[in-house]
Amino acid sequence: MKHNLTHVFFGALFSAAIIFATVAFARSAPLDDAQTATVTITSDGFTPASLKLKAGAPAKVTFTRKTDDTCAKEVVIKDYGINQKLPLNETVTVEFTPRKGEFAFGCGMNMLNGKLIVE
Repeated sequence: MKHNLTHVFFGALFSAAIIFATVAFARSAPLDDAQTATVTITSDGFTPASLKLKAGAPAKVTFTRKTDDTCAKEVVIKDYGINQKLPLNETVTVEFTPRKGEFAFGCGMNMLNGKLIVE
């Protein structure tokens, strides 16, 4: 009887240790709580042409160029130092933490434009 009780005790202790380790790992793992937005580049330009984002929260904005008929072969967000090529029919995600204000984005020639509205 004493031998069985020891097995139960150590089994329960082992199970508790696994649960504790799992909870501790889950709490320490970074959460991907970034705000997201998607922009498509068509013959009409950037769609949507304006994005609303929250200040101070990491942002991931995904761009997909669907046409070769415009000069929007890259996206430039000067205020954040972003200049990213946009291959045709491929998604490209830019990541940054926006600060409050309004910021322009556009093609490399600054002919097609959009706006980030950060509140």
